Amino acid sequence: MRHLVLVITCFVMMTAWAVRAEALTQFGSTQGSFDRTLNVSGSVDLNVTTGSGTINIRQGSANRVEIHGRIHVGTDWFGSSRNAADTLRQIEANPPIEQNGSTIRIGHLDQDIRNVSISYEIVVPANSSIRSHTGSGSQTVTGIEGPVDAGTGSGSINLTDVRGRVNADTGSGSITATGLRGEFRAQTGSGSIRVDGEQTGRWEMHTGSGGIDIRLPRSASFDLNAHTGSGGVTVDFPMTVQGRIDGRRRDVSGRVGSGGYALDLRTGSGHIRIE
Repeated sequence: MRHLVLVITCFVMMTAWAVRAEALTQFGSTQGSFDRTLNVSGSVDLNVTTGSGTINIRQGSANRVEIHGRIHVGTDWFGSSRNAADTLRQIEANPPIEQNGSTIRIGHLDQDIRNVSISYEIVVPANSSIRSHTGSGSQTVTGIEGPVDAGTGSGSINLTDVRGRVNADTGSGSITATGLRGEFRAQTGSGSIRVDGEQTGRWEMHTGSGGIDIRLPRSASFDLNAHTGSGGVTVDFPMTVQGRIDGRRRDVSGRVGSGGYALDLRTGSGHIRIE
């Protein structure tokens, strides 16, 4: 009898989990997309935000902005698939895009719309000004010559061939910049920072925990101020030291070449390497 009760109990539990799994598959999410093309003239001021989702911005034509959005509408165990489908159709028909001349705002949803995640792929003129933020998700920015201000609560930031002033900030995640040229500020609570480019302005890089790796042309000149809480500082350039380097090489200040723009580097725990 006990064995029979155990078998019946296990069968009931397995059936319940199967029903729940099927329900979650059916009601767990609803997905869709939208595409829009906006005509523009001259430089563009782009402001894009998403609560959770990725943002991918790259260089394109000089006279238009192309926007592709991938929508994910979530529902919980007690949610309604009909409500999710209605929300999806509403966003597809009227995506969160606003244009006022050369100023474009993307992703600012009404407060009544919940459980929505939108990832964006956006193509803009090269000389655009970018402000982008995601609560949780990665960002990539490629080929932009105007100023870039990119932030994410948790996720990585990848910059390629960005030639204007850049501010990159993530709560937890790595920051990588390749082909960088211009003023640069990068901060991450936990994650590495890697930069390959030409310094034509002040560079500041701070990480709570993670290494900092920088690659510069051999002809580079800069004023260095580097600190690490635990780890070493390595500089593969001839340098005139200002003050004294401690025995553990955790604080290094000096001038490379004829000096010039400030290179301010700080990490709570991790190495610093400049080559």
